[in-house]
Amino acid sequence: ALVLGDTVERMLNLIMTAFRDNDPAPLAEVTRLENRVDQLQQEVKMYLARLGSGASKRDKRRTITVLDYIINLEHAGDIIEKGLAVQVDRKISLGLRFSDEGYRELQSLFDMTLETMKIAQTIFMTPDQRLAKQLIETKVRIRHMERSSAERHFRRLRKGHAESMHTSSLHLDMLRDLKRVSAHLVSVAHPILDEEGMLGESRLKDAAEG
Repeated sequence: ALVLGDTVERMLNLIMTAFRDNDPAPLAEVTRLENRVDQLQQEVKMYLARLGSGASKRDKRRTITVLDYIINLEHAGDIIEKGLAVQVDRKISLGLRFSDEGYRELQSLFDMTLETMKIAQTIFMTPDQRLAKQLIETKVRIRHMERSSAERHFRRLRKGHAESMHTSSLHLDMLRDLKRVSAHLVSVAHPILDEEGMLGESRLKDAAEG
């Protein structure tokens, strides 16, 4: 499962490299890695299935946590390959250029998504309530970043910025998909906080309105 997470992180880094350098070469590797993600997910699921009904209550609970995590990682991989990779390829092949502000907004969201991936991997190995809480709070921040970036993008459109007009749908699609990837990664924190009664409506009770 950790290797699966590392593979998804590698896919994200390749997408970010292609986006930053306007280089389509890393995108070919993304497809190969997504196939590896699918294979690893199947292998882990088969292993968990073989544990059988003789497992202890604690092991059964851990099995569900592992299964949930790898399913979410596989969904994240799908979004990266079928969403982000396609969008970055379109940007490169059509020679599209984001406004400086729009580029910085997307780069910041890429960076935060990668940070979310690293924290999720740590939490998966060492359940830590503090880190789990931090991850949920990061999800809220990413949601706010996505919303703010979309609002600023529309303001640039209203001002007639040519670069924003040419990249409008691409900008909004990338924002949406980065937010979706992060949401799947954050799921690893849910069981930890749920056991402590700290989770409500898929977010921290005391940070829901933050």
